[in-house]
Amino acid sequence: MKGTGIRREFWLALLYLGLAVASALLWARGMRYETMVLLPGEPSSLESWHQEMISGRAPAPNQYRILVPWMAEGIRRVIPGWMADLACPPIPSQYLIASYWVIRALCLWLSLLVMDRYLRAWFSPGAAAGGALCLAALVPFSYYCVVQESDLLNLLVMVAAFWALTRGKDLWLFPLVLIGTLNRETTAMIPAVYLLARWREKSTAEVVGRTGLLAACWVAVYGGLLLHYGRPGYYTEPFMLLANLRSWLPTAFALVMFGVMWALPFAALRYHPPTLLRRTVWLVPPFVLLLYLVAVVQEVRLFLPLAPIVIPLSWWVLFPEARQQAPTAAPRRARR
Repeated sequence: MKGTGIRREFWLALLYLGLAVASALLWARGMRYETMVLLPGEPSSLESWHQEMISGRAPAPNQYRILVPWMAEGIRRVIPGWMADLACPPIPSQYLIASYWVIRALCLWLSLLVMDRYLRAWFSPGAAAGGALCLAALVPFSYYCVVQESDLLNLLVMVAAFWALTRGKDLWLFPLVLIGTLNRETTAMIPAVYLLARWREKSTAEVVGRTGLLAACWVAVYGGLLLHYGRPGYYTEPFMLLANLRSWLPTAFALVMFGVMWALPFAALRYHPPTLLRRTVWLVPPFVLLLYLVAVVQEVRLFLPLAPIVIPLSWWVLFPEARQQAPTAAPRRARR
């Protein structure tokens, strides 16, 4: 039986790797870099966007999302020529495109592996694999014809944070916030997730103190980026609610992103889901509202951080027979 389990894990890892590579290839071949728009009315490309990012001349908030561009710059200098030819047509910036292709494939592969392990906290291996495959199917729909390369690393950070909480590895949240904030400001959600997950599970002093430290880590990193790069102009209007409601298309795209899984998490509350999921589902409405206020909702990639909440709660309703006893995340302590 042990050998069977090892073989299953091996083939699942290969399956996830194949899906990640295929998804990254779809991204690389489907985007028109030579006509991609960075600012309204101004044609740009991945190359010019990349150069603006690493030189500190990009508009906000892109300029504060520096981790992936610098990773791509490092890979660009060592990437084999055959990989560049595989990932994209022969154009001058092919090595750069290939480096972003590598990052996308790697981040999605790791996201699927961690999502599988995360879902096994409550579901059978088969159902957990189904959840990871569901995530893999959603990612290509999130591709949008703008240069925005922080999404899949951000997804990996968020899935890893939820996995860490299910395993009682709370201290892992600190490096996830510190590193993840260099990539995307969405990591501000992690202190709130921790607070909801551990409230009444550990002492009030510990929970409040650790939440404050996580928030301080986020402020230190993001504040440091603001101080270093200043306040460049934004590439969109700072208030986007009217633009998002002016047409039915943004909301239609948002609804299609998760489909019925927008409703299933709230239906799951009737069936006593795990504490982590039961509490964090209430982060979904304010998160969506915030996107309507400050973001371009039609870019449905922005909803990917909700996947660790939406998918397991949907599975809780759809596959009750696949539920299993969750591991003990951390010893319960008396409240003070």
